[in-house]
Amino acid sequence: MNKKLFLKLLSIVIFIVGTSMYSQNVTGTIFDSYGPLAGANVIVKGTSNGAVTDFDGNFSVSNVDANAILVFSFIGYISQEIKVNGKSNLDVVLVEDTSELDEVVVVGYGKTTRRLVTGAISSVQSEDINRTPITSADQALQGQAPGVTVINGGVPGTAPQVQIRGLGTFGNSQPLYVIDGIVSTGLNAINPNDIETMDVLKDASTAAIYGSRASNGVVLITTKKGKSGKTKVTFDSYLSFQNVPKTLDLLDTNQFKQFVSETYGLPNRYTSNPASTELNTDWQDEVFQSSIMHNTNIGASGGNDTAIFNLSAGYVDQEGIIINTGFKRASLRLNSEFKVGSKFKIGETLAIADTEMKNEEENGDRTLIEHMIKSLPYTPVYDANNPGGFGGTDTTLDNGSDSENPVRLQTISNNTTDVSKILGSVYTSYEILKGLEYKFQYGFERTTTSTNIHRPSFDEGINQRTAAELDQKINIFNSDTYTSSLTYSTVFNEVHNLDLLAVAEKFETTSRDNRSQASNPLTDTVEVIQGNAVVTNQLFEYGLISYIGRVNYNYDNKYLLSASLRRDGTSRFGEGHKWANFPAVSLGWVLSEEGFLKDSDLISNLKLRGSWGVTGNDGSVEYAFESGLINTYGYIGLNNNVGASNFGRPNPDLKWEEATMTNVGLDMAFLNNALTLSFEYYNNDIEDVIVPIPNVTSDGLGEAFTQRNGASTNTKGFEFNIGYNHNKGGDFSWSASLNLGTSKNKATKLTDGLSFIESSVFEGENLSRITEGESLFYFYGYKTNGIYQSQAEVDAVFTKPGSNLDGNGDQIVFPGDIRFVDQNNDGDIDSQDNVKIGNPFPELTYGLNLSANYKNFDATLFFSGVSGNDIYNTNLYDLEGMTRLFNAGTAVLNRWTPTNTNTSVPRFAPHSENVNRSDRFIENGSYAKLRNLTFGYSFPESTLSTIANGAITKFRVYATGQNLFTITNYSGYDPEIGGSSTVTPGQQSAAAGVGIDRGMYPQPRSFILGVQLAF
Repeated sequence: MNKKLFLKLLSIVIFIVGTSMYSQNVTGTIFDSYGPLAGANVIVKGTSNGAVTDFDGNFSVSNVDANAILVFSFIGYISQEIKVNGKSNLDVVLVEDTSELDEVVVVGYGKTTRRLVTGAISSVQSEDINRTPITSADQALQGQAPGVTVINGGVPGTAPQVQIRGLGTFGNSQPLYVIDGIVSTGLNAINPNDIETMDVLKDASTAAIYGSRASNGVVLITTKKGKSGKTKVTFDSYLSFQNVPKTLDLLDTNQFKQFVSETYGLPNRYTSNPASTELNTDWQDEVFQSSIMHNTNIGASGGNDTAIFNLSAGYVDQEGIIINTGFKRASLRLNSEFKVGSKFKIGETLAIADTEMKNEEENGDRTLIEHMIKSLPYTPVYDANNPGGFGGTDTTLDNGSDSENPVRLQTISNNTTDVSKILGSVYTSYEILKGLEYKFQYGFERTTTSTNIHRPSFDEGINQRTAAELDQKINIFNSDTYTSSLTYSTVFNEVHNLDLLAVAEKFETTSRDNRSQASNPLTDTVEVIQGNAVVTNQLFEYGLISYIGRVNYNYDNKYLLSASLRRDGTSRFGEGHKWANFPAVSLGWVLSEEGFLKDSDLISNLKLRGSWGVTGNDGSVEYAFESGLINTYGYIGLNNNVGASNFGRPNPDLKWEEATMTNVGLDMAFLNNALTLSFEYYNNDIEDVIVPIPNVTSDGLGEAFTQRNGASTNTKGFEFNIGYNHNKGGDFSWSASLNLGTSKNKATKLTDGLSFIESSVFEGENLSRITEGESLFYFYGYKTNGIYQSQAEVDAVFTKPGSNLDGNGDQIVFPGDIRFVDQNNDGDIDSQDNVKIGNPFPELTYGLNLSANYKNFDATLFFSGVSGNDIYNTNLYDLEGMTRLFNAGTAVLNRWTPTNTNTSVPRFAPHSENVNRSDRFIENGSYAKLRNLTFGYSFPESTLSTIANGAITKFRVYATGQNLFTITNYSGYDPEIGGSSTVTPGQQSAAAGVGIDRGMYPQPRSFILGVQLAF
């Protein structure tokens, strides 16, 4: 044999033998925090040799060198590299990738990564949502997203008021909510535990894709989907104990007797029935209560290569801290998706929720809390001798006091609102060519809202009802969305990345209102209307057709471009005004991808971006461009024959609001993304703002407002976010984030002949106003300058002859009265001296999140607050006004008298000018709240493996305190004041009532114990 050939054969044999000696099979299992992970990748580094984990997370890779490195990876998880070191079995736990740059962000009709975003988007993840036990998903945005203002109400089940980048419009100022691609009327019926992410679109480049409905921003909700792998079951339950954090200092019986004996004179009850005045009723203690809430959620998810699913159910039952109020919700959700072959998908999302609210009662334009403040302390809560069994005031004995027994008001009636909602979609997609996909989605919402009120007869003295009243209202709301979309994604020469989107969409709704009202003088026990009812019905229809196009392009992930155009046609405007176009464009430059920064050990990301675009608003009122007829008016003198009148005043010239938005942003990350910062500046100009102008009652119109394009507004501000994650291995890790947002709004122009717009009536006076150059709905009234101490001081102000005299020639203002500022120095105090006295909207919002983990222990701390806003506290009218014989606050004991002049409370003067709208009732509304403090413990795997044969993969217990304390100078129950839903005469929208405390339901302080399990 040839010597050379022999040596070659020998070398091959040695190689084969050596390879067999040092190559091996490696098996193992890949896990995540919930259990085995199916579909994960294992590959020998530097080769194509690898495997994919099966349904139970198991893998097997053959021909692995003893010194090889295995790379373990899965989408959404941090890849790991592990040296084999001769081992034949490896178990690996992959950790979810929380890197902000690689985070998937939902945008209009698609997804992208945080790295490629060129607009202003804030994201809240499921772990942030679940960190704080909440009942409404809107609450999860509070303090989590810069530029987003959330005003919670204390009433259980009531959705908070949400504003994105301040207030720019007068009517509907709520953002657009899109759940899994389907527009929804709100989030109150959505279980927060079902939510995977919430992405807030704040500028035009991201929101303009939604065109006419995006001027207030967009909140995109993505619910949880299943993952391929072993079925995972989760269980989460907590029990909450709640109480009122603060009470007011009201007069008790002895203090009240002292006060009235020095002012009104003792009521007749003190002489005719003195024994009855010894009772000391603490009405706050009677109205407020300690309450319990429990919330339980269970879910299951899983799937395989062809089908995935997520199924969840939840139930919450919350007692209110005001008697006979509460909220219940039962919810069920199923999301699933199926693959047919390699190119076809079909899926669905379905959510069913049923809620019940026990409502807070109001009567006589007074909230329950106003009735509570006014109630006389010697009045009994119950009186078996009265029909209905409740005590109350008496016209004769109590000298005309007409305060209503708040316990009777809240408990004798049955006032509930039930909401049944079905929200879902069916979608299918097909990959026509590589990168070219067609998708069709049909989405729907079916919501039935019914309010049933039964108020039995009673007689508590001056307040009585001789026949039971029944009021039944039902609203049936249906919406349908048909969306066809075509997307194309491709890469040219490995550096040119192009994404194209084309969408055609139709959205339509119907809303039917039915209301029946009747009285029943025969019985209080029948809660069903049986006859003689007043019945009214209304039907509203709305339609929107949209065509959308978008181009996203980036060069080598360094130079980013996004441009979109949406054309909308609405049914809310007349001919010539139905259609509008909404363009947007944004640019981004990722400096950290440039050669001079790419290898930096300090800078992980540096991106400059800017955007410009136009969004729209077609209002919220149907048929505003024309008028229907109503026949509910009777002609006096003509045998009360029924006649017809216009439902509203038509405005055929009504057209789109258009918001032009400019945004500049800077994103930075340092130290391998451990430290992140972002900065935004925005400037939004809105033209042709749709203004609801109150109609005059004498016009006989059925609609309270006429819609007009009456103003232009500007809103601008800054947003800042900084975060730090310290996780360098070991037993201890921590993170912190702080976000700040500023906002200033003003009316830049009033059109259509308007010199000002007034809103929010209290005691016959408008509290808020809009004028050119000033902030929207600013508080309007007199400025004060202390209290007159002498007649000489009074005469020095009222220098105009007769200015301090009434029609009978009697003096009006005396020493001890509030000194109002004579703004125009004309020697008189009149309507010309009313000026801006406050701003209800905060100039700064902020949130601070701190979290830490030590071994199996975890802790979170969450603060949020606002600054730069004012509150008009109408409760002071009752606490310190001294207008009639009602109970009051203890401050009236320190009222001005000739011998007690060092005080801010004026003299006792029931019919004086002291209660005119003024900054006497304005208080600083700034606050900082400890929203959430949580301590948790997760049992280690070694312990779990001994429980139920290792079936439990996660077992965590936790304790949480919510709303533990509030730092504020506000004297009322709670400085977080939204608009009242009912006691709001002359108010254009909920936003117009923000900052006006009419006796708002306070938010509770909560102590929570909970458990979380996974199987």
